[in-house]
Amino acid sequence: MEILLIKEGNSTRKGEIFMEIDRREFLKNSAVTLGAAAIGTGVSAILDSKSSLAEAAGPAPEYEIYALKYAGPFPRKLAMVLWNEGWEENIEINYYLWAIKGKDEWIVVDVGTGLTEAAKRKLKGYVNPLDALKRIGVNGSNVNKVIITHMHFDHVGGMEMFPQAFPKAKFYIQKKEYDFWAKHPFAKRVPFSFNADNLAIKAVADLEDTDRLVLISGDQKIMPGIELLYSPGHTTALQTVVVNTAKGTAVVASDCLHAHRAFKENNTSILITDLIGWIESYDKLRAKATSIDLVFPGHDISMATNYPKVAEDVTRLV
Repeated sequence: MEILLIKEGNSTRKGEIFMEIDRREFLKNSAVTLGAAAIGTGVSAILDSKSSLAEAAGPAPEYEIYALKYAGPFPRKLAMVLWNEGWEENIEINYYLWAIKGKDEWIVVDVGTGLTEAAKRKLKGYVNPLDALKRIGVNGSNVNKVIITHMHFDHVGGMEMFPQAFPKAKFYIQKKEYDFWAKHPFAKRVPFSFNADNLAIKAVADLEDTDRLVLISGDQKIMPGIELLYSPGHTTALQTVVVNTAKGTAVVASDCLHAHRAFKENNTSILITDLIGWIESYDKLRAKATSIDLVFPGHDISMATNYPKVAEDVTRLV
């Protein structure tokens, strides 16, 4: 406890702490302190008012998440999805897109591979992603938002068809991701070119400078209960999707993790652009998700086999 001692004339009273101030200075300082306290009270009232308004708005809406297999299964070596571990072990993967069901609309995450690229690559079991979405009633009339996690052919290729099929939709991509694939000369060089779909990249670029292409910089909430997370590593600026669900906070991680085992073991795949960024992205996803079981990978075959089936090759994840 500090005691301020006031000097009057030539006499000074002594106490626990020896501090001398002029009476006028003391009164002036007291007035400033009282004024600051009043301002602080006013600011607190404003903040409390805003908090009350936010609380009055109620909790974030809850969504359902569906995985739609549109191609596969494809044989791979385990080491492809688990950093150089298991070159002798064979696994299978699928290609997916996802749909998030809200109260009044659907949000599509990734657009799969386009018809042209699928034919070129002779994808096994390929279904037009638009037809896969129709199996659960997703169409141009009920989709306003399409999120592109990254611009590899198996996630962005459907842009060959989607802008026309979803005329009301806006397409959300990280600006750094778009700038690399649409504008950087390295995107046309090996090994990047292997994963490129030039037709789809052009379709995205055709939307630039329109209100249909939304370029995101970093983390951003795009609507109540839905947030985009900048999650680089696999590509320059992959983004993941944080979703509020009845089971807690889930993450549509796409290729931030190719297989769930990799995430559980805190390991990456070998398909890397930025290894440090990827490990940091893992930490970011762990901090967001209610549990690791609510973090959904990009190619794990279990999404088609371990969850309730609601239509042909469509499962409800949560």
